[in-house]
Amino acid sequence: WAELSQSEFQPEQFELGFGRGEKMPAIAIDNPEMNAVLRGFVDRVDVWNSGSTHYYRVVDYKTGKKDFDYCDVFNGVGLQMLLYLFALAEGGEGLLGSRPMPAGVQYFPARAPYLSAEGRLDEAQAEKERAAQWKRKGLLLKDEAVLKAMEPGDNPTRLCCTVKKDGSLSGDIADRDQLKLLKTFVFRVLSRMVTDIASGDVEPNPYTRGTSHNACAFCPYGAVCHQADVEGRRNYKAMTAQRFWEEVEKEVESHG
Repeated sequence: WAELSQSEFQPEQFELGFGRGEKMPAIAIDNPEMNAVLRGFVDRVDVWNSGSTHYYRVVDYKTGKKDFDYCDVFNGVGLQMLLYLFALAEGGEGLLGSRPMPAGVQYFPARAPYLSAEGRLDEAQAEKERAAQWKRKGLLLKDEAVLKAMEPGDNPTRLCCTVKKDGSLSGDIADRDQLKLLKTFVFRVLSRMVTDIASGDVEPNPYTRGTSHNACAFCPYGAVCHQADVEGRRNYKAMTAQRFWEEVEKEVESHG
């Protein structure tokens, strides 16, 4: 409540559905091989009206820890939130107002964090640690006015960005051109997936990024496919934000 009372972004939609019978149509994936649509739900959409522009952010509630992972996004593993974000830019005028403008995506902790420390923390230390764990991970529009509308002040504590001493912004942020580039990239990745499905390419080929981050960790079919212990699986390495944007730009430009 404290966050929303201070923010100019206010909840506009809860459990927003995409698909037949929902407020938003299913998301069509452009592909010459076959027609494909995606259905799903967004936990929450917040809107800030700035003149004739309606900025919106997509919020996903998480009970566990969740980061915005550039490696996952680049390899087509963590596209869901971005897909909804960009779909609303195309068809969200009726719900969000004219000229809807993506302001970003955020993972929102759905339960209070547990604090772990050696020894007893005083109240100030505990509050500092609690605030750090409450920070919303995600990707936000690199626009000072938009970010201040989300959280007022010069040093945001809940957003996934910081203000440097010289006044510049750093963190998980993207300017308008980068978001346009990312939109093209996301839909091309999904189109390639549709092509693979249409061609019958269903070979077991799980990815791994270590024992705690891999496709087999929670898969109920591990005993059947026997891929969990196979050497040579797709091994995804961590990716910095700078490299991510460089690779996304290359990928988009190489395919026109």
